[in-house]
Parts: sequence; C-alpha cells; structure tokens
Amino acid sequence: MNRLLLIVAILSFTSCQNDTELFDNVNEMAQFDRVYKPTLIQSGEENGFLEPMAEYSLFRIDSLDFQYLENSILTNDRFKKGTFYLNIELNDYIYNNDLEILNMSKSLITENKYDKIYYLYLLSDRKTFAVCKVNQ
Repeated sequence: MNRLLLIVAILSFTSCQNDTELFDNVNEMAQFDRVYKPTLIQSGEENGFLEPMAEYSLFRIDSLDFQYLENSILTNDRFKKGTFYLNIELNDYIYNNDLEILNMSKSLITENKYDKIYYLYLLSDRKTFAVCKVNQ
C-alpha cells in the first residue's frame, strides 16, 4: 500500500512539473524580469518520427500579468517577427473563441534557428496566450 501511495505521489509531482514546460523554456530564453504563473488550458502535439514535429500549450493569466508579458515581449530584442504555425487544435481554439494574435511582429524566439523554434502568441482576449514549439 505504501508503494502505491509513493508511486501516485511521484506521478502527480512529475505531471504537475510539465504543465508549463513550453512557457518555462521561452521564459528562460527571453530572460523575462518578472515571474509569471500561467494556468494551462489546453495542450497537444503533432506526431513526428523521433520526437513531436510541434507541441503547443494554451495558458491563461490575469489581465495585469498579461500587460506585463506583452510589454516584456514587445521590448525584448530576442523576439523576432514570426508567422502562424498552423496546428489544427490551436487554430480551432483561436477560431472558435473569435480571437486574434496581437504580437505577430514579435512572436518568434529561438536560440538556434536550425533546432527548436518557439512562437509565443498573445491572444486578443488579453488573458490567454499560446506557446508553440516547432522542431526542425
């Protein structure tokens, strides 16, 4: 019985850690000067050969943190002009909620353009954002 409880506790801890993994990676690259605590709404991935071709996560934060995040992105030289990476589930969420992307001019961040590329899309409800990782 104790082993079962230990296994459940470990699985719960590791699953909670990965909820914000994509945002944490972007946060580390961008070196934001503020700590954000987003809530995961939805996530998914596109299957690839060895690793997923792309992964995405949708997050919600309060409107004041959204303003800080938007300002941090728009003033950060590490973000470049991006494009919309078409993922069916992400696209459906944006379309079904009648949202637009606010920061297309500064949505791409990467350490090496030949490896993993991240897009951070701020959405027009001003409380939701999406992070999409594309593996090259």
